[in-house]
Amino acid sequence: MRGFFQRLQYQMAAWMQGRYGMDGLSNFLLAVAIILLLASIVPGLDLLLWLAFIVLAVSMLRSFSKNIPARAKENETYERLSAGPKRTYALAKKAWTNRKTTRYFKCKGCGQVLSVPKGKGTLRVVCPKCKTETRKKS
Repeated sequence: MRGFFQRLQYQMAAWMQGRYGMDGLSNFLLAVAIILLLASIVPGLDLLLWLAFIVLAVSMLRSFSKNIPARAKENETYERLSAGPKRTYALAKKAWTNRKTTRYFKCKGCGQVLSVPKGKGTLRVVCPKCKTETRKKS
């Protein structure tokens, strides 16, 4: 049985040669398809099942495509558009993790997120980006 799976693995690797493979956009589409598939279980949302299959098909077609420059351009656009929400989520996660020791706020001059340690009284904070000076209670 082991020989069968090894041969299957080599055959799949040979078949995938020259194809684009999975990337960030394909993974996102796959996750959306799974969510839609799970949501289609609710009675009355049968249309979501077909939508899930369409999104899954697009994800698979992207992965098996041989047009690598076009898929790379699509993925680059996806990464550029999703960079802002990812950064916002990472900052919110960091702020939640450090909520007992650090206070976060935005610079009035440029909007840069700054932090000060909690419990240190009123501090003078200088923004490293625009050099705006503010006083903040920590």
